[in-house]
Amino acid sequence: MLRATTRQKAELDEYIRFWSEAVAEDEEEVSQPQGLPPEGKVKGASMLFTDKLNIMVARYSRGDDLASLRDDLRDLLEQREALLHYLDALPEENQEYRVQYENLSDHRYIHYLRWLAFAACLGADQAHIDRALALIDNAGVDALFDRIAIALGDHERPVADGLLYPKPYAPLFEALDAAPVQQGKLITKFLDGYAKTIYKWGLGFMTMPDDDGPYHPGDWCFEAALVVKLFDIDDSAFRDHPLYPAALVHGDPA
Repeated sequence: MLRATTRQKAELDEYIRFWSEAVAEDEEEVSQPQGLPPEGKVKGASMLFTDKLNIMVARYSRGDDLASLRDDLRDLLEQREALLHYLDALPEENQEYRVQYENLSDHRYIHYLRWLAFAACLGADQAHIDRALALIDNAGVDALFDRIAIALGDHERPVADGLLYPKPYAPLFEALDAAPVQQGKLITKFLDGYAKTIYKWGLGFMTMPDDDGPYHPGDWCFEAALVVKLFDIDDSAFRDHPLYPAALVHGDPA
């Protein structure tokens, strides 16, 4: 059953076909010992992580079985391990190049929270989650990310004093410690403001009504699902919000 409300199945089929072929070609290029220079391998491995994650998003949008999506998590973890391998292989004089691939830039922030949302909601084992958090690192940098990591099992993690991206994430962060009667209102506020803010970042995570072309994996806010799952929040107030991936939390309706 199609889960996306802004995409047609044929569009998602084409998206998945195209990017699956592109991933296979890029993997071949990156893996060639005498192919790309070290910096090129790093860039290629990073792009492959993004592409594989976006394929998972498209498969969720298309309505693929959730258990089959869980099978994709191992490949995603291995791809992030590959990125670390290529970062470590950079020449000593180029090690500063790795910073841009390891910090919590706006797009990486969303990518990592999406990865953790899939892992937590699809029942990844603790070893997967622990390794994902170790690879992501950035402890003590963003309060929301730190609280999520602690809820996932990183109990010794320090918590930052504030948010890297208060817009749009402040309402979601406030919901963590709010009274139950306020949590639904805060996350609804977060969802209502999410698309416009993320679209302005220009990262390709969201489309807007005036966009041309259907070539997109689907419009979702997986961060909300992750918080609901980890902090046991009642989502009845926003379960039908078009950006909320309710099936990831509750499964598909019968």
